[in-house]
Amino acid sequence: MHLLSDLTLDDLADAEQVVVDVDLRDMNSVGQLKHALDRVPAIKARTFLVDEGASERVLRVQANALGATRHMVRKYALNALRREYSVTGRAPRTPAAEAALRADAGGASIVEAERSLEALFESMLSDAPMSLQAVSQAAAGVLASVRAVGADAWLASVRQHHEGTFQHCLLVTGVAAGFARGAKLGGGQAAALMNAALLHDVGKAVIPRHILDKPGKLTPEEFEAVKLHPGAGFDYLRKHGNVSPLVLDAVRHHHEALDGSGYPDRLKGEQIGPLTRILTVCDIFAALVESRPYKETRTPREAINMLVDMSISSKVDYAAVRTLGTSFGVPLPPEFGDVVRGFTVTRPHG
Repeated sequence: MHLLSDLTLDDLADAEQVVVDVDLRDMNSVGQLKHALDRVPAIKARTFLVDEGASERVLRVQANALGATRHMVRKYALNALRREYSVTGRAPRTPAAEAALRADAGGASIVEAERSLEALFESMLSDAPMSLQAVSQAAAGVLASVRAVGADAWLASVRQHHEGTFQHCLLVTGVAAGFARGAKLGGGQAAALMNAALLHDVGKAVIPRHILDKPGKLTPEEFEAVKLHPGAGFDYLRKHGNVSPLVLDAVRHHHEALDGSGYPDRLKGEQIGPLTRILTVCDIFAALVESRPYKETRTPREAINMLVDMSISSKVDYAAVRTLGTSFGVPLPPEFGDVVRGFTVTRPHG
């Protein structure tokens, strides 16, 4: 966002879209704006905010003279723009695409989990209560489906039919189901992990989609924006969700690291609870095996090996990595010391 008084000729030169919120009755502001917009190609989207009322028609005409491609009434604009630029602003799935997804392994449970995510993101954007029962039902459906078709097949279906943030959130949920199955978690433990997995990234509703799904490395400023999502999700769920303290803790702290280098609270060691440690490992594994055009999709074995490296570097919990490895057919030594000794002997120098 730029203040009109601070704009330079180059500030908008690379803008793909411009949202203009100025008083179009102030000729000085209009002159400054016209000077700035001369740097933006006419074909680029220009959204002008206008006040409703007696002067609305005149303001729309003024906006059109400045190259407006659309108008929005100011008092409704913030919520509308949040939705448009959030993950909820993606194109809806066609009936044919949904039928194709349902026909694949685990497809019905993926559709229900996708709908649950959509409802979660919408509720957060509206600051409205969410249905924990609906989340739990969708999460339980994923767990049952993964037990029926296998985690690998379920994850492959997600990668085939989803992209970006929705793909990642669904993959984390499927990986958590694989972990719960492999660890033979009981009903309460499995439900807590599955709910945490489906809820963990709800805070991404407030992060612009062009940052979340950017096809390349984030700038430092963009990464700082992304780092807001665990706290945002925690605050929303604590206010509206009637979510258990353990799940809330996992949502807030799934990006913490055992050595204290994570975020948002830089927790360390025993400050990070067991459920959070498991969710962190599932989240990283999912990020490694997800399909994005700008990165290599890792195999489960490659992902587990990278997590082993992270456990040796005191980032993640080895016990959780080992259980996840077993769940995905990558057995690891039972003792962490054996892994460390093997690592130091076999890793090449340099």
